[in-house]
Amino acid sequence: MSAESNDRLVGTVLDGRYRIESRIARGGMAKVYLAEDTRLERQVAIKIMHDHLTDDGDYAVKFIREARHTARLAHPNIMSVFDQGHVDDTLYLVMEYLPGMTLRDLLNDYGTLTIEQSLDITQAVLQALSVAHREGILHRDVKPENVILVNDGRIKIGDFGLARPVTNATDTGKSLLGTVAYIAPELLTRSQADNRSDLYSVGIMLYEMLTGKQPFTGETPMQVAVQHAQQPMPFAAESNPTVSRAVDDIIQWATQKKPSDRPKDARSMLDALTRALAQPDDAATRIIDSPTSSAQIEDSRETQRALPTITSVAATDGPFDSDARVPIRARGRSFRVLSLLISLIVIVGGGGSVWWFQSGPGSLAASAVVAGMSVEDATISLTTAGFVVVDPVSEEYHPEIPEGMVIGTSPEITSGMPKGTEVHLVVSLGLEPIAFPSFDNITIVDFSAQLAKLGIGVVNTSKEFDKTIPAGEVLAASRADGSAITVGDTFFSGDSVLLIESAGRVPSVSGLTVAQATAALEEVDLTVSGRATEEFSSTFSAGTVIAVVAAGGIIHPGGSVSLVVSKGPELVAVPGVSGMTIAAAKALLENLGFSVTVLTEIPKKLWDQSWAEAISTDPSEGTEAPKGAAITLQGKI
Repeated sequence: MSAESNDRLVGTVLDGRYRIESRIARGGMAKVYLAEDTRLERQVAIKIMHDHLTDDGDYAVKFIREARHTARLAHPNIMSVFDQGHVDDTLYLVMEYLPGMTLRDLLNDYGTLTIEQSLDITQAVLQALSVAHREGILHRDVKPENVILVNDGRIKIGDFGLARPVTNATDTGKSLLGTVAYIAPELLTRSQADNRSDLYSVGIMLYEMLTGKQPFTGETPMQVAVQHAQQPMPFAAESNPTVSRAVDDIIQWATQKKPSDRPKDARSMLDALTRALAQPDDAATRIIDSPTSSAQIEDSRETQRALPTITSVAATDGPFDSDARVPIRARGRSFRVLSLLISLIVIVGGGGSVWWFQSGPGSLAASAVVAGMSVEDATISLTTAGFVVVDPVSEEYHPEIPEGMVIGTSPEITSGMPKGTEVHLVVSLGLEPIAFPSFDNITIVDFSAQLAKLGIGVVNTSKEFDKTIPAGEVLAASRADGSAITVGDTFFSGDSVLLIESAGRVPSVSGLTVAQATAALEEVDLTVSGRATEEFSSTFSAGTVIAVVAAGGIIHPGGSVSLVVSKGPELVAVPGVSGMTIAAAKALLENLGFSVTVLTEIPKKLWDQSWAEAISTDPSEGTEAPKGAAITLQGKI
């Protein structure tokens, strides 16, 4: 059975409005579902945060605040946010449903895109960012996975759920949310971002569309991050000669190391792209608004040819000279550590360093325990230890680790594993849902044992008499709060139930005397209490028991019952009928409960005529007779 088919949200109605149809995506922070908005009768995409995030009150407040900011963004190139809510333990965001594919899917299928495709997509992204930046909102996670190519030809940027207002985005600390392959250097060196940080990501993404590869790659996120901060940006034309100098210079402009050397906003970069398309290639240096930046790019072409490739394992945290593309000043401990490591490698040199990193301790990955971590934290921990985390993520149910958190890895990490070992993350689906089994024709003992194997406990049992379920078998089941359970209801390991055992039928005492009935009931642990209720009965003779009753209608062993005793048939006085029509007299007697036989020669169809008179009855007028007794009505002859 697939994880989706076991997803307890599929088929439910969220917040009384959104019917969840299927799960379409899952990430480290949330799951995304296709749903129907029953109020507006349209399909929507709903992002539901994992439970462990919902439990964090600060995160919930931040999520709600950012959803409100994002909902202000109305533009044809931005995925719309319709609604947001927090119901019980569920924190959700309702978004526009866009059937299609992501830019990442397109790049995976085709590798390199055409100039026209690349620029069309980039222009759409810049138009969207221009609107967002004008509202004071950064995206902070611009990458091909968040660019949606809709089936109808529209291009939209989504996942502004990771965005936040600019005034709140200047202190990211350890909660850096961007993707390292597209991340701006200032986020690595100063943990600060502004509009130009988004533009850096756009430049990296445009380079990838034109060349089919990312400009900076490595085995670990740290290696990639160092290259963003230190290495010169390669020119796209070196990998794809069809890229014009004008477009290449715009990529270089957007990816300058210093934010001040980049376009001031998305509109400036968009205008430059528009001019680049309209002007010949030899005018490339004039399409960029900033002459300084244009000159720096030209200098970078010459500098880059002369610079050796620098491979490093740590980032400096100082500013960078964008002309020379190498650090001119370093501050803090990280640069000193990097210098020490490089010096040590140079001093040791030769065979010793080769042994250390190829056969010795330096070739082995460090031990890493990631159980209970988020996907992001586990990935960082494993990468730092020397492992390579690869897709796909597998999912398993777990009795203790919350949904969305990491259980472990596949293969399982052991000591002595070489660096570069590929591992897959195993992520918890939370508690495994259990369909409550049928309890038809099974004893209470056997069913309790069956529930125990499923991890469901029985906290209490009681007995009730029942006329259909044999004694000893399960009569009913209920949750701890007393609500009834039906077969197929969803349970989880650790849940508890209450079971009701059938005590069989209550002994039949109808027709017995009160003494006989009392003795029979006491034999099955029932107490006859209270004064008996008396009722007329044409079936049971006076003084015999008609029925056994209990308060609430349910009879439990050890409980009290009352008896209903017959007073015999009810007696009714026979009325006088003289002077009535035969039809009226017959109706009167039948309404009193008598069975009437008419003696007359007058046809029945004439019994209601005034001259068709009733004469007498047998028994006669005034005589008391039981209800149901036969009465003979004499009519006029």
